[in-house]
Amino acid sequence: MKVEKIDVIWALLSFVTVGVSYHCGYLLYGLLGIYVFMALLFLYHAYTVKRRMKNTVAAYGKITGYREKKDPKTYYYPIVDFETEDGRAVSSVYTIADKNQRYEIGDEELICYDPDDPIFFFFANREEELTANYYRYIIFGAVPALAVLLCIIVLR
Repeated sequence: MKVEKIDVIWALLSFVTVGVSYHCGYLLYGLLGIYVFMALLFLYHAYTVKRRMKNTVAAYGKITGYREKKDPKTYYYPIVDFETEDGRAVSSVYTIADKNQRYEIGDEELICYDPDDPIFFFFANREEELTANYYRYIIFGAVPALAVLLCIIVLR
């Protein structure tokens, strides 16, 4: 698993928030604050992805293979070759995994790519996949956050 810089910052911020809020006697408020910050961060990420998607160009890409990842189930990432509008040949791996090989090798699929960074692309009929996990994490995180909020209200 690759750890990004933002992951380390998020972990440190969470530890400091829990430590300070516990020390001050407001642990539940600290936990609620972590969720609020997480939700805002995920909304920001979804916004930046959607903003980036607006600047894409449509093209047909050819499925040339799959990259597999076993974790413990096998996940498949399609490899797509396409040509940009300025004639550059690009081969890129889709960033969203599938549990099965959705496309046949050799299929031509409509994709949208970023002309400034053609490695970033998405399948035209699957654009919601790029932001769906952010919203799922916000919803799943809301369950314990609501429980914490309920504890704050009851313990008052």
